[in-house]
Amino acid sequence: MIKSLSSILVITVGISRTDAAWMQNVGYSTRSTTALRQSNTNSVESSEKVYSRRSILVRSIISLPVSAILSSITLPTEPSNAGTFTPGGTLVDREVGVTVGNAEASKSRKVDNSNVLFNQDNYFKFGAAAPWIEPDSTEFPKTMTFVLSQQRYDALKKYGDRVKAGVQAVVSLEDDIKAGNYASVPNSDDPKYALRPLGLLANGFLGSENTGTTNELLLARWYINEIYLRIGDIRNSSNEKDSMAALEAAKKSINSYYAMLNRVITNKVGNKFEYITL
Repeated sequence: MIKSLSSILVITVGISRTDAAWMQNVGYSTRSTTALRQSNTNSVESSEKVYSRRSILVRSIISLPVSAILSSITLPTEPSNAGTFTPGGTLVDREVGVTVGNAEASKSRKVDNSNVLFNQDNYFKFGAAAPWIEPDSTEFPKTMTFVLSQQRYDALKKYGDRVKAGVQAVVSLEDDIKAGNYASVPNSDDPKYALRPLGLLANGFLGSENTGTTNELLLARWYINEIYLRIGDIRNSSNEKDSMAALEAAKKSINSYYAMLNRVITNKVGNKFEYITL
């Protein structure tokens, strides 16, 4: 019982300096959550009091039924104010929500990020959407993860053609929409869209055994997830106007994804991707 309770109570609080810099580049507030507590780290007496309070709190929580603890762990259905947890469990001192940072992000994303293709993405970690990236822009993200050219070459050779074909399948949905068949387009998880290969290509370009899962990789996954969600939005639309708006957002996600990868496609790696016309 104690072991299971510990797994429930372990929560990641605060952010690293690297993540704080990343969030600042996007425009998110980065005021440290530790500022919410007034404590004197140089005072032994103060530390003992904090420890005592923690001990009382832990004993009180453990004495509660598991159902009571679980019922108190909730995520907001709407963007909320400071002191809110992201889906990944980080406590942030700012607004959290699926459209925070980008009003054009899909509203169909669940607040716990449970209805996307790749659960761990930019929203999972930072609790906010990402801005669109203009073609060939280097403004955001400020830096890109260093990955060996050979790894990028191998990934592009393996997944490049499948990614292009999948993107073309998404773009061709415009014909279905104009024909009034938007409700019958294939599901988001249909292999024809090659969204998983998009993720595998991003893995090869933006992460390695040395770097692990980087913020850049989480960002690329967010764009892929937006394509995934927007295909569902097209299917669930009640009119052509909403369907086209969803497709336009999917195209912006594709171009943002391409812009990230093109930054690290050198002559040794291969040919850059061609952007989608909006």
